[in-house]
Amino acid sequence: MTRNYKVTVNGTAYDVNVEEVGSTSEKATAPVAPVTTPSQAVVPVPSTTSASEPVDVVSADDIGSIAAPMPGKILKVMVEQGDAVEAGQVLLLLEAMKMENEIFASTSGTVARVACKEGDSVNTGDTLLVIA
Repeated sequence: MTRNYKVTVNGTAYDVNVEEVGSTSEKATAPVAPVTTPSQAVVPVPSTTSASEPVDVVSADDIGSIAAPMPGKILKVMVEQGDAVEAGQVLLLLEAMKMENEIFASTSGTVARVACKEGDSVNTGDTLLVIA
């Protein structure tokens, strides 16, 4: 037996069809229409900066920006502005959930900007470094 539900996730509503498994009743013989999802969901992100803190804005020129993949604390920054880096090189260590995570360079180039320092707390998506 198939049941239809409406589920809202982060303010976006989805129509969901759920089939009961192991039921003694007849299974649905008609095909179920695929669920359509919006092409782009907008998720509001709360501001974590105070009025006295500078806001780090990534410009269109920051093509090689390295963003934090998860929230955590910067343990060690292994490069400085102006350093040449190769793709795959370890740039910094990020502690998250009591684990040390290596953050690697996605491209080769020169470190144009270091946007964090050791001891900083970062959120998912925060710019850590920019490679030009």
